Amino acid sequence: MSSIRGSTQSSHYHPTVDVPKVAGIATVLVAVNILLMLAGSYTPIADLGLVLFSNFFVGVGTFVVTIGGGFWISNRGIERGTLPVAGAGVALIQFGYTLLGSAILVIAPSALRVPALSITTILTGLLTAGVVVLVYRTDRSFERWQTYSRGLFVAGFGAGGVGFFLNSSLMIFAFVLFFLGFVTDLTYEIWAVKEHKYASALRNALGIYVAVMGVFVHILQLVLRVLSLLDN
Repeated sequence: MSSIRGSTQSSHYHPTVDVPKVAGIATVLVAVNILLMLAGSYTPIADLGLVLFSNFFVGVGTFVVTIGGGFWISNRGIERGTLPVAGAGVALIQFGYTLLGSAILVIAPSALRVPALSITTILTGLLTAGVVVLVYRTDRSFERWQTYSRGLFVAGFGAGGVGFFLNSSLMIFAFVLFFLGFVTDLTYEIWAVKEHKYASALRNALGIYVAVMGVFVHILQLVLRVLSLLDN
């Protein structure tokens, strides 16, 4: 009977997740990356970012290698319990977002950079809070949203590729698709925390961090455009 009871308990076992710890790690990673973006906008890192992201295909490739590759490396390190490998992956993600963010910021006047980052942080925080409320106040499953986000990224790449060669207006559509892809991915990652899908707090935090920063850089571009128009 005890063996039967033990097997029954194990079959219903779900890993627990320290939600405050996940939120804390993700917040620190986001905060550090925002500071690195600002600092990088005053260094040659911004010039390198401009070169890499001025071409759509090179920019996507750079994003995939640094952020996608960094996320993959981090996951492998977490799965194997190798913290230095996981740390190397996080560093690569931070570098990728710093490249992109500093390239976005360097185009704007220095006086607008801190206000733009502050406004973007608030807007991104509000959007993230809205997603948290949506996920935690409903019983809906968002498991398929990871697949949806990948579909949006693929569609964004396709629209951007066609727009690069044929119609530049499609680049705006690609921007929207990429933005929606990150919002959808953020929804999935928050749902994964709620459902204890990943036992590791670091894995949960990384997923949220990558998605939040993806949302952040898109909102940052819009905020800078508005502030530049108002400044003129």
